[in-house]
Amino acid sequence: MQRPDPLVTESFLSDVPVEFRFVESLRAVLLMLGGVIPVLIGLSFRAAEPLSEPVGLFALWLLVLCMYTLLQLGKPRLVARMLVVSLVAYGIYGIATFGSVRSSAAVAFPGAIAAAGIVLSLRSLVATLVVSVASLAALTWAEAAGLLPTPDLRVGTKVWLMHSAVFVGLALGVYTSQRILLKALAGQQRELARREQAEAALRISEDRLSRIFRNSPVAILVQAADSKIVMDVNPAFERMSGYSREEFVGSQECRALWADAAAHQACVQQLKEAGRLFNLEAVGRRKDGSHLNVLISCELEGEGSARIMVSTLTDISAEVSARQAARQSAELFTKAFNLSPIYMAVSRASDGVFLVVNAAADTANGYTAQELLGRTSLEMGAWRSTQDRDRFMANLRAQEGALCLEIQMRHKDGHLVDCQQWAVIVEIAGEECVLSAVLNITQQKRREVQLLDLAQGLSGEVGAPFFQSLVRSLGKATGAHMVMVGEINADRTITSLAVVLDNQTVPNLTYELAGTPCDVALVSTDVCAYADHVHLLFPKDKVLAEGCFKAYLGAALNDADGTPIGILNALWRSPQTVSPDRDALIRIFASRTNAELIRLRRDREILRLTDSLEQRVNDRTYQLKATNAELESFGYSVSHDLQAPLRSIQGFIVLLSRRLAGRLSVEENRLFDRIQVNVMRMHELIRDLLALARASQGELVLELVDLSAMAGQVIAQHKLGDPSRQVSIIIEPHLKALCDAKFARIVLENLIGNAWKYSLKKTDAHITVGVMPAPEKGRQMLFVRDDGAGFSMEYAGNLFKPFFRLHNDDEFEGSGIGLATVHRILERHGGTIRAEAAEGLGASFYFSFDRHAAKVAHQAA
Repeated sequence: MQRPDPLVTESFLSDVPVEFRFVESLRAVLLMLGGVIPVLIGLSFRAAEPLSEPVGLFALWLLVLCMYTLLQLGKPRLVARMLVVSLVAYGIYGIATFGSVRSSAAVAFPGAIAAAGIVLSLRSLVATLVVSVASLAALTWAEAAGLLPTPDLRVGTKVWLMHSAVFVGLALGVYTSQRILLKALAGQQRELARREQAEAALRISEDRLSRIFRNSPVAILVQAADSKIVMDVNPAFERMSGYSREEFVGSQECRALWADAAAHQACVQQLKEAGRLFNLEAVGRRKDGSHLNVLISCELEGEGSARIMVSTLTDISAEVSARQAARQSAELFTKAFNLSPIYMAVSRASDGVFLVVNAAADTANGYTAQELLGRTSLEMGAWRSTQDRDRFMANLRAQEGALCLEIQMRHKDGHLVDCQQWAVIVEIAGEECVLSAVLNITQQKRREVQLLDLAQGLSGEVGAPFFQSLVRSLGKATGAHMVMVGEINADRTITSLAVVLDNQTVPNLTYELAGTPCDVALVSTDVCAYADHVHLLFPKDKVLAEGCFKAYLGAALNDADGTPIGILNALWRSPQTVSPDRDALIRIFASRTNAELIRLRRDREILRLTDSLEQRVNDRTYQLKATNAELESFGYSVSHDLQAPLRSIQGFIVLLSRRLAGRLSVEENRLFDRIQVNVMRMHELIRDLLALARASQGELVLELVDLSAMAGQVIAQHKLGDPSRQVSIIIEPHLKALCDAKFARIVLENLIGNAWKYSLKKTDAHITVGVMPAPEKGRQMLFVRDDGAGFSMEYAGNLFKPFFRLHNDDEFEGSGIGLATVHRILERHGGTIRAEAAEGLGASFYFSFDRHAAKVAHQAA
């Protein structure tokens, strides 16, 4: 057993009994006595003292050994008492055997008193003192009465040693007491500092807890446990409940927070029984009366009347709403899953085990829900191979779902089925699952193949062959006994374009619309269907009566504006069940028939218009010839009938000027000159009009014309007319074009003439004739460029109109016909002309003859 060592643990000194604090002192005293007493015994034998003296010392030594053993066993209290008793007993024994209170054994009494005072309690000290004084008194009386033996008052080493041992023991006790007191004082000081630190930490903790309390997002309510009086609430509580702190603190209005009084009582009862609550879900009431869902946690703190109850309230309204929404969504999903007419299943993604299967018929695999549950899709043979399912799962994870995925699955009877699958990976109870829906599209695929065959069979046919092929194909696809395509006539009759009866083509027929199901079908917006008794509903229909037809299916054929133009119908001699697939099929056939019928009617219209167009072209040609003749007659009239009077006027003016020469005033001469000039301008205007008229007449004689040489000739004529003028002329060589030579000359004369005229006021004028380096919209563009007066481009749009001029006669002469003539000539050739200019910087005219015939090239001479 380990002995306690309270002197090492100073912080616990105040809690350890006094005698336990002097264990080390006791141990030192016992060790000292254990070593001194044998020496005293030896000295007693040496001094030949009576046997009683060494016997007493030996008994004391045995007690010391016993006490040391007990001290080692952790019984310091018992050892301390035994030491005090042993010292008192030895003192009494030693004095009694020695015969005098002046014996060295008397020092045992002070040692015992000192040991009791240091080690034992006050009561033990008083008792030791009383016993020691009483014993010493009794022994003193006994010595005085002569009751004790005669003492030997000689002194020696034994006496000194005994007294020294007592002094050493007292010194040890005093030193130990001093050390214990100093350690106790230091411990108290440290304890005081620790308590001060603890109080500071407590204040910081209280401040921190206060801030946490105030700033906590969770509502906190503090109440007295017994009276339920509200002691404090935090701001989160105020926000949640709608009450202010002042309204709530000091009141007992917690019941107002509960929407259900019974739930409040149950909460109080549970708190009394368990002493705490954790996450109790309840419905609360705000100040405004609205309800909220909360989680309540309560705990009692403290003891007695100071106990408090701390409650936290967490608003879980959003969570409850989300749970309700999730529950409703789950219910909705479950209902939709179970009521879906499409086969749906939930399987485990890891191994394909079917977990849930709805009640819809499995048209793809042919299994019931009971046959599928708990088994894998591979085990049921739904997949053609394990690799097929692995590829499907890999694609499903990569694309995060599958929409309208076309696959082939195996029916339980072994044949492959064409399917469309919708699938998505979902997580159920923490496990990855696959929600899938499968639709059997074998019939749809078969219809697609039929339609593809039909499209391929009809792709190259039009007109009557097309309609014949169509009615035969529709008859085979629907099993109809009679199929007909008919066109509506203006007299409300129908003429068939193709008829198949019992898979045989029959001649076309015409019949009245009135009183037939076709009349109803024409005004119907969808397929018109009579599954049975159609012959009884339309007794006047001879086709129904003669063919004994009982079922009818028809679709109207409409023009682009919605006007009915035809009918496609099928008839059966036996009643037919309603079939959406068959209705869809006839819609497809009707759509293709409608397009072909519209095309056929348009072709007829085109043929009719073509026949009438030839007559209109002949009439127009005759009118044009008559107009050209009139224009030629007009030109002749202008050249002869108008110019003859002008020549007469000019002649008479010349004659009058000669006869009146010298008799006319300056003003009269000026007037005669004005008349002469205007007559000349009239001649020029008539000449230009004739040129414009000729530009629109006559046959074009196309030949390869050397435009460079022709431009040089035109420039030479202008130089002859004004030889003194200095103009820089550049004509690009080898310009040739396929055009009419006489008209090409008119074009160059007008364009070069304009350049010569409008650069007249420029002393160092430049005129250039050339070709653009790159084609423009497939045309090689020639140009005539000058650096003369130029013009504003805002008037360019009117530049080629007859009689339009950009300059006054005072600036530049002209009639405004020249550019119009050039434009007319180039138009007749199929060419074009445009202008670019700037005022004061000159003008450029770019032109070409016909884009195909006018080949401009730089050819070697």
